[in-house]
Amino acid sequence: MFALDHQNSMKKTKIIYQSEESIFGRFPLSKEAIQYSAIITIKDVKTKPISIEMKFKPPHPFLIELPLEYKIEAANLSTAYAKIIRFFRRFGLEMF
Repeated sequence: MFALDHQNSMKKTKIIYQSEESIFGRFPLSKEAIQYSAIITIKDVKTKPISIEMKFKPPHPFLIELPLEYKIEAANLSTAYAKIIRFFRRFGLEMF
């Protein structure tokens, strides 16, 4: 009986802030460094407004293959930072 207009009921997400950053990590023993370029986006949504899209910048480290792309979604910046640290620790890296 009632037709729903999905076009009007879907709210467009508005980007509040967006920034390009570099995220660096290193292997503690060898001091070999790696780099990801990242786009940090803050959107006007209630759940997980923070997203970080990371892309690996060559050269690749010796003896380990890192993901070329990785995406993080979080409720706040502190949680996003903690997720980056956990991601690096999986591969034996630390942030610097």
